[in-house]
Amino acid sequence: MRRATFAAAAAATLAAARMPAFAQTPNPLEPHTENIRTAVSDLRFGFAPLPAPQPGFDPAGDAKALLAPGTVSPATAPVPGDQWTGILPGGGRYVLRVPANWSGTLVVGGTPATRSEFANDAIWSDFVLARGAAFASSNKRIPYNAIVAPVAGIERPEFAYPIPFDAGGLEAKGLAIRFGMLDPVRIGIAEWNDDFHALAVTMRQVLAAEYRPPKRVYAVGLSNGGAQVRSPLERHPDDVDGGVDWSGVYWSPTTTLLDYLPVFLAAMPGYVASGFADRRIAERLEHFGFPPDVVQSDPAHPSLYDEYYSNGAPFYADLTVFAYARLIDARTKSLAGACTPDALDPKRLPGVCAGSGLARPHARATYEASPDARRAIGAFAHSGAIEKPLISIAGTRDPFVVPKYNAIDYQRAISARRRAHLHRLFLVEGGTHVDTFAAFGYGLRAQLPFAWAAYDRLVRTVEGKDTAGTGKIQTVTAPGQLG
Repeated sequence: MRRATFAAAAAATLAAARMPAFAQTPNPLEPHTENIRTAVSDLRFGFAPLPAPQPGFDPAGDAKALLAPGTVSPATAPVPGDQWTGILPGGGRYVLRVPANWSGTLVVGGTPATRSEFANDAIWSDFVLARGAAFASSNKRIPYNAIVAPVAGIERPEFAYPIPFDAGGLEAKGLAIRFGMLDPVRIGIAEWNDDFHALAVTMRQVLAAEYRPPKRVYAVGLSNGGAQVRSPLERHPDDVDGGVDWSGVYWSPTTTLLDYLPVFLAAMPGYVASGFADRRIAERLEHFGFPPDVVQSDPAHPSLYDEYYSNGAPFYADLTVFAYARLIDARTKSLAGACTPDALDPKRLPGVCAGSGLARPHARATYEASPDARRAIGAFAHSGAIEKPLISIAGTRDPFVVPKYNAIDYQRAISARRRAHLHRLFLVEGGTHVDTFAAFGYGLRAQLPFAWAAYDRLVRTVEGKDTAGTGKIQTVTAPGQLG
């Protein structure tokens, strides 16, 4: 994800009607009933046709937001072929790209955050197209990503996140964020996984009917897209031959981001107020499992922790606690009201917010998942019982999807289910969750080249040219170290 300016307009919403298996949407927020196949002279990002942006839907912006500045596309020449767009069983939108020199391999991409089906265009689509593979991705049935609008005009304030930090003047303007996964209806994580299953099955069918049956199918994904990758490996192993999980979120009834991120939110106001100098606070977070902060003299980017807290939209940690608690925990309540900027440090400290429940910053910093939430997570939790090879990578400098509670805990779950022989976990030294933050300094390195190396390692493993997993954790500093 890259920080972006949110569109301040109301969103059109996707109707909840059941759609045919091969429907498509020329206007992505209005359902239609026809599938579209378009011959394209170049399927690469920046050349392939995309729908026009709308409030909450920005195909090109979604893709650019995930790409570190200066990243060169691995597809160095035009890739002619077909682009398909349509609707999956269950209502999710998809895009499928099939190069003219298709090798017979299909790669299905899990979608990070709540972005559109085009979010993987720059990080995954170009990469696999350059290798002759077809690529498909979906929107997880989420009609739009997020929309910024005045708190006073939001129809469902119980699901709106009032912006509590005045970066860019957003708080002073009385703005809030609406989420496509909450409004007009909740689209839960179990549905995201069902949609990924539908993507793999339907794309197989399309290719078999229009070209030929695929020889191999691989799943790849970042963040909650990485979490999606694990689902078919555990629940539908016939869907895929293997997967790459890049900083995937680990969902478990015992410990998730809804447990550790409130700890981060509770600590950060004092840490910010100290000028990021209070070592007692930093050490408490490190003891809890967060990677050490990186502090530097750049006044625009003084603290890596703060990049995930308040230094700019979308205020990852704070927004995530609100959105996912409201999505998962039926016991939560919220009613948005406008926020007044903090008098001492309006940009970096939370203001005073009207309203109630999780709409108030203190409630997010003290949130504890209810028994109902843990039961809900249990319905879609990862078991570790993978049946196909999985290559995982995660960054050692990720204070958002913290390796201790995600990549490493999932590796332990895999070992506990005696599947370690199918799994390899590589920790990228200096990697953080958001590759674009590498441009801010902090001694960070982008993880995308490591994700591409993980894919190549997976292919060699599935084809019998390399060993499968070891159950061990290896820290790496260069993509070539993935083997």
